[in-house]
Amino acid sequence: MIYKFFYKMINNETEKMNDDFDSNYLNLINRYLLLLFLIFLFYSVFIITFFGDMLISTFLTVITFFWLFLMALKGKTKRFRKVLKTFILFIFVLLTFIVNFFNIYTYKNAGVEYFYFCLLFAVPFFLNYKKDAFAIFFITFMISINFIVVLYFDFDFLPKSQFIEAGDFKTIKLLNILFSVASFLMDIVFITQKDALIHGLISDKKEKDSTIKDLVKTNTELMKHQMFINHLSEENIEEILSLAESNSPMFFEKFQVFFPHFIPDVLKINPNLIHSELYFCALMKLDFDTKKIAQCTNNSIRAVESKKYRIRKKLNISSEININSFLIKI
Repeated sequence: MIYKFFYKMINNETEKMNDDFDSNYLNLINRYLLLLFLIFLFYSVFIITFFGDMLISTFLTVITFFWLFLMALKGKTKRFRKVLKTFILFIFVLLTFIVNFFNIYTYKNAGVEYFYFCLLFAVPFFLNYKKDAFAIFFITFMISINFIVVLYFDFDFLPKSQFIEAGDFKTIKLLNILFSVASFLMDIVFITQKDALIHGLISDKKEKDSTIKDLVKTNTELMKHQMFINHLSEENIEEILSLAESNSPMFFEKFQVFFPHFIPDVLKINPNLIHSELYFCALMKLDFDTKKIAQCTNNSIRAVESKKYRIRKKLNISSEININSFLIKI
């Protein structure tokens, strides 16, 4: 019963831990989307300012605010969890075709192809290698094929920019290289932060699993103790409890008859325990709490707490361990 209670409590803690991970990971995704928003906003402003290409600038602006729309979905992830992976795949496909378009639109001379690699480096941040192996393979294959196709085919039927002059390509290429390197570093930073979250989750899970093992062990020992108690007749149990509650001088003698190994085992831990302390240990063995011990021994609660503290020190029981549980297991 004790084990089930703590097991349920730890399961609740584990669920809370997973929720915390989801929340922190969602914040990371939102920060990533914010950076995408700033990058696309910069490009839309740059194109309209330096080249006067209103159509492409408008297109980029629409995409820019699409990232803000995704950020607005924060907190609704659980509701759309089933379609989340499909949505991520759609975003990668969309970004791949955007890179395709601008690579062709700038006559393949503006260094846009470097952004294919940025997309590849972003995959580990959004997907899990074990759970999403097929999705990762699909995205990687799609980006690679698009990169090869766009590199070797001209696509003359698609529009080309009329606003870029021959001398502009060096500037644009340098700009794209710098932003692709910055995007690559951004991917590394976010992947590192995601790994840190996962590592923390794994460490917490190991700690919870260890706690569960300890509870299983404790529960087994308590069950053994209960089996021993079950060998006593109901009359014996009522008798010893009645003697304890009435503070009878016969209690300690009867207790040692019913639990012949308890006092010797306690004295093995510390042979310097005095009679009154052993008497308290016997009461705690019966799982009497502080208030009940005070009533049975005609002591104040503070006096009982003081005595229990001295016993705890003599038996070297950690403050994190329940002293009754410790003595019950002896």
